[in-house]
Amino acid sequence: MAFEEVCPERIDLIHKNYRKLCNLLIDVEEWGQVVIINMLTRYARTQFLNPNVNEALLEEGGGGDKTFYGSDEDEDEDEEEKEKKAEAAAMAKRKPYVMDPDHRLLLRNTKPLLQSRNAAVVMAVAQLYFHLAPKAEVGVIAKALVRLLRSHSEVQYVVLQNVATMTIKRRGMFEPYLKSFYIRSTDPTQIKILKLEVLTNLANETNISTILREFQTYIKSMDKDFVAATIQAIGRCATNIGEVRDTCLNGLVQLLSNRDELVVAESVVVIKKLLQMQPEKHSDIIKHMAKLTDNIQVPMARASILWLIGEYCEHVPKIAPDVLRKMAKSFTNEEDIVKLQILNLAAKLYLTNSKQTKLLTQYVLNLAKYDQNYDIRDRARFIRQLIVPTEKSGALSKYAKKLFLALKPAPVLESPFKDRDHFQLGSLSHLLNAKAGGYQELPDWPETAPDPSVRNVEVKESVRAVGTVTYRDTGALWVLRGSQ
Repeated sequence: MAFEEVCPERIDLIHKNYRKLCNLLIDVEEWGQVVIINMLTRYARTQFLNPNVNEALLEEGGGGDKTFYGSDEDEDEDEEEKEKKAEAAAMAKRKPYVMDPDHRLLLRNTKPLLQSRNAAVVMAVAQLYFHLAPKAEVGVIAKALVRLLRSHSEVQYVVLQNVATMTIKRRGMFEPYLKSFYIRSTDPTQIKILKLEVLTNLANETNISTILREFQTYIKSMDKDFVAATIQAIGRCATNIGEVRDTCLNGLVQLLSNRDELVVAESVVVIKKLLQMQPEKHSDIIKHMAKLTDNIQVPMARASILWLIGEYCEHVPKIAPDVLRKMAKSFTNEEDIVKLQILNLAAKLYLTNSKQTKLLTQYVLNLAKYDQNYDIRDRARFIRQLIVPTEKSGALSKYAKKLFLALKPAPVLESPFKDRDHFQLGSLSHLLNAKAGGYQELPDWPETAPDPSVRNVEVKESVRAVGTVTYRDTGALWVLRGSQ
């Protein structure tokens, strides 16, 4: 503890004591074990080579971007093939990885602590294995972490935060324990949402049908925050696994007839993101969602529907102007986020169907001109200058169609835990997803192996005189042997 507080950067002080610390670890009291394990984790990252270095190189080599210029495609493809061959040759020449005995000593001596009764010790060993162990050996921590899910909700929360991060990088180690992450009705909302995150990360082509059936049950819950998170999870599954995209989309469309407005609103937001991937195949769904503007009152859902109609107005040429007419009537009573989307819808329809929507657009722009919110007033002035050319209009108005009707990339639905892996697992910074005071970055692996002899301890031979002690009452003779 003193080392961690006074001079945690003085790695050189650990060299001679490293093996002793590893061997004594099992006998140290529990909270001391946590401190020592975290200290040795950072030490190992500076003194040993990455045991997964070959895997990391393959991932980097296989992810090359394709070329931009079409005229040079053939030459670039040849260059890419040459680069791949060169990388393969370099990998073949690379010496096979041999784990340092001291690295193995640390892994071997910490493994029994996965059986500890203290959740902090188990979590410390789990993060050590995740950051230091070969990929083939990391799986041993999964069972220990799943065991902690039977503990108090506070412990579950911390464990699930770390498991959610682990499942992004190494999903396979938790797949055998899929059912351990099923949600109970007695779980607190935060635990439910974290388990949802883990289940979504574990979803693949093999188990997706089982997970979706489980999600269908969750949607019937009375916990509205949990239901909203479940709908978002279904959307992520549909994004990540193309085989079930249509199935998920149809299921979400059925939720649009749900009596609960919050469920409908969340479904609309997720459907909007999914439709951006293949809008031409789902014009019927866009028409169906356009009809919901009369009933849905949640601002985010209304804004999502209006954005969808404006973005794909060519798929619903008869419905879009009518939606704008209805929105113009209620413009002054709408929320700001909805007003902004009404302005965007008006601008896009003016550019694609000006004969039918010219007067409507001018009416909406006049309403926005005197709105209380300055963002809406500014947006109205900006749109008017772009789409209604005048003598004062600049050259930018010529590119109005390119600005408003440009093709937009489909959104990527990613896990909120994707960017947390740069924090050390088990730390407060990882839990908060922000660097906390006193946090120490986990060092990068060294490129070349440091000298292992720095951990050798010189043994000095010393001879002591043999002493004798005689007890008068028994006459027993005790021989005290010298020790070094």
